[in-house]
Order: sequence, then C-alpha cells, then structure tokens
Amino acid sequence: MLIEFYGQNFGCFRDEFRLSMLATDIDPNSDRGIVEVKVEGDDEPLRLLRAVAIYGPNASGKSTVLRAAGALRYLISRTSGLRSDAPLGPYEPFAGSEKSSPVHLGIKAIIDGQVYRYEVQFDKTTFLVEHLAQLRPDTEMILFHREAQNVSGDWTKDEIFSLISKDFRPNAMLLSLADKLAPALAKNIAVGFRKLLRVTDVSTVPWTVAPEQATSKRMKEDRVFRGWLLSQLKSADFGVVDVRMEEMTMTVSSNFIGEISDEGNDIDKPETFYRLSLLHRGTGGDFAIPVHRESRGTQRLLDLAPVLYDLAHDDNPKAVFIDEIHESLHPTLLQALLGHFNCDIPMIEVCGQLIFATHETFLMDAEAKNAVLRRDQIYLTEKDTAGAARLYSVAEFRERNNLNIRRRYLQGRYGALPALGSFS
Repeated sequence: MLIEFYGQNFGCFRDEFRLSMLATDIDPNSDRGIVEVKVEGDDEPLRLLRAVAIYGPNASGKSTVLRAAGALRYLISRTSGLRSDAPLGPYEPFAGSEKSSPVHLGIKAIIDGQVYRYEVQFDKTTFLVEHLAQLRPDTEMILFHREAQNVSGDWTKDEIFSLISKDFRPNAMLLSLADKLAPALAKNIAVGFRKLLRVTDVSTVPWTVAPEQATSKRMKEDRVFRGWLLSQLKSADFGVVDVRMEEMTMTVSSNFIGEISDEGNDIDKPETFYRLSLLHRGTGGDFAIPVHRESRGTQRLLDLAPVLYDLAHDDNPKAVFIDEIHESLHPTLLQALLGHFNCDIPMIEVCGQLIFATHETFLMDAEAKNAVLRRDQIYLTEKDTAGAARLYSVAEFRERNNLNIRRRYLQGRYGALPALGSFS
C-alpha cells in the first residue's frame, strides 16, 4: 500500500510537495476512510487512508501531482530498455527557474509486509541520484545508493547486482535493471511500486479505443466482474437491465499497434476487439444501445468500472490516480460511489487506494465527522505570485469535527480558490 508520494522541481512545483496517505489522529475512534496494513516486525498496523481528493483552482497543480506519479511509474517501467542515447521523457522541471536543475521524485510504500523508500533525481538524459532503502521499526537498511555511476549499499554484496552496477547506462534505472536481471534479489519491489503508481486518465482517452476494450475484456474473463458491473449500472439509475458483448477479430497494421518486425517491415496481425451494448427496457420490449450512443455519464461509469472493482476485489494492492473523477457524473452518484468505497466496504476487503483530482465540493458537504471524506483525505493546491504551486492538507487546520468543510472552503478559510477578475 502507498504511504507517501513526493517530489520537487516537477511541473509547476518548484519546492517540495508531499502527499501522505498516513491517517492523522483527527478522528482516532473512527475507521471511516481507513485501511490497516500489517508491517513485518511492528506490533501495530499502519493506519492508511483509503482515498485522497485534491482540490484547487484550475492550473494550480492538481493534475501535476498525478502526472508526477505517472512519470515515476514510466521511469520504473521503461528505462531498462532505452537506447544509450535516449532522453528521459518525463523530465519536466519547474519552468519559472532561471537555470535547469534535476527533478526529484520519490515513493514510500508497503510491499509484501515490508516498508521501502525509493527516490530518484534526474535531468534530461541521466539519473543523477537513485536510492532504495528498507525501513524497519528501529533501523534503515540502504539496499543501494547511487550517485552518477558510483553505487554502494547492501545489494552490492550480490554477485549479479555487483556486475550490473559496475557497468550500466547513465539513463538506466538500477532498480529496473535489478528487476529484470536479478529478480531473486529485487523480489517484488519494482512491480509493487508500479502497481502503486497507476495513473488512469480515462477522461482524455477516446471512448472508442481504450475504455470499452478494457471493460469488455474484463467482462469476458471475469463473470463476477460482469455481475458486479450490471449491479452498479442498475444502482446508478441508468435504465440498464443487461450488458451485451460482441467479440470480433480484425487484422491490424503496425501503424495502429506500434509493432515492427525484426526485418524492419510492418506487421499485420489479427487482434481481438469487443463491441459493447447496454440493454434497456421499453414499453415494446427490451432494446440494445451501443455504448458509443449512450450518455457520457454512462460511458464514464463504464470507464471507471475496472478501477473501482479492483479497489475492493483485486488480490494485489494498488493505488490509482484519477484526474477529474467527477466528469459527467451527477454529484449524488459520485458521492454514493466514493462513499461506498470510503465508508461502507469492510476494512478487510479494501485492496487499494484512490487518489483523485476534482472540483466537486459536494463530497465535503457535511460536518467533518460525517462527510464522505475525512479532513486528512482532502488536499489543496494553490500557486504563489511566482507561479510555484504548493500542496497541503485540510488537516493542517486545527478545527472542530462539527464544522462544515465545504462551507468553510468556499468561504476561503483554507485558500485554494480562484481569485476571479471581472468578465465584463
């Protein structure tokens, strides 16, 4: 499970930003929004947040936090296969700085009962610093520490890792190389980090390509998911009585799937696609509507369905980052979906965490002790006069638990509101 994600000099963040999933003591007698995770060697489990919402004006840094998570995931996933002269794509330093400086990204997480902290500093073409440590209740073991091409730490005692660390590309990530070439040593660490940095920007993906295929494929492979999805569509009051799926095989060129043969020629290969339609009940009988003709709200729920399902059903813990989660969904529907995950699902069934950016303040609209989100689950972003963003939690404001969070936010008590001018 994710404990903390942080960074510096990325996007609109000049200074350090830190998103903590550790529950505070603002409501110690309540398990609302909490998942407890056992850590090896510690008698007490860690109390982590199930969800975090990020609010703030447009262009204040909400999406940048999510993009930073995607950048770290990309680096862990892809740099082991880069050419020696290839740039590091996610290098996106703060634009307001006079001189270019390294980007810093890091994660702290529980993987297989162990706590790890991993961080990197990099420029356009090179990893400058890379650090992986295992945190125990009373000690910190440095598994490896890299500065440029110099490597130290416990992993250097391993024969294979020692060979890797003596000669590697400046744009190669040691964690990824170890995961690929010394899996017995690297265990599940890189895989675990990737699962905890899953960015699902479904709002910007055309419906006709990715989301329909992902949801349909899941329906075919998992009958439990199919039944769950149908129950969600019925509960959402979309007028849906059943879901139909048609499987098709098409020959697709490499221009579409991005593959080239060893000889450099295009590859034409058969691919399986799915066509999804929803069955509605009418006075003259049931009738089917293809998904691309459904309302955008219906499409949006189908987009989110695999993610929401995995948070309570997948055996592998994950953290999912979603931008503009409220898009096209009615506020009461969004409140019900998030309220179910955050407040209703038994703690033992929670398998993941949700981090999302939104403008929907309806989620705050109650006394703090009764709202869908706890105060430590609400983060805010705002920019200063130099254009540098900062990220902070509503829990930093010491307040009573009987105050209405939404009202106080819209009154400007917490900041992070747009300073509007005249539109005349």
